Amino acid sequence: MDWFDLPLFPLHTVLFPRQSLTLHVFEQRYRTMMEWCLLQEVPFGVVLIQAGDEVGNEAVPHRVGTVAWIQELTQFADGRMMVKAVGRQRFFILYSAYDGPCLTARARPLYDREEAFREIETLVARVRAQFHHYCAARRPQNQASWHIPRDPARLSWVVAQTLELDAMERQRLLASTRASERLLVLSSWLDHALHQMSRSERGGGECG
Repeated sequence: MDWFDLPLFPLHTVLFPRQSLTLHVFEQRYRTMMEWCLLQEVPFGVVLIQAGDEVGNEAVPHRVGTVAWIQELTQFADGRMMVKAVGRQRFFILYSAYDGPCLTARARPLYDREEAFREIETLVARVRAQFHHYCAARRPQNQASWHIPRDPARLSWVVAQTLELDAMERQRLLASTRASERLLVLSSWLDHALHQMSRSERGGGECG
């Protein structure tokens, strides 16, 4: 089948594929949801809230989110949890509803459209070079641990989760089904960030 059901965790943040996420879970409905996911060995969906709040009231999510698998769960004496999860496959919500206290969705996987690497090879090389300079300016002491992917899709997610973009910018990237489109946007953001860093250095200030 090309659809699946999963419980949703609406948040004021966007989770990208392969990105890690730490959640402080204190509402009973989400504690129950996490326990169920762990027991059944199933994932949950992370979605950006379009309208509403994370706590209490019902939230309306954006229609594209990311499947998250629990990697580690720590429960405290008062019932609160710290959950470490990692993003995997993106999904598109066909419809959603509150099944009891939690939002659930019927969704289908969201894949990138096929693009020949040779058609975007130059763009990949440009973004990799820009990102290398960005990391060098931000975290020069960690240079030995850098790994900048060559795969266009993976590269776009690594860069996107590193840049300081607002939630709606991140959501637009998440919903894009072309790696080349995401890389063009990210190249523009990297160019802007590097320009700001260069100006800061010339002015004697510290890089953000």
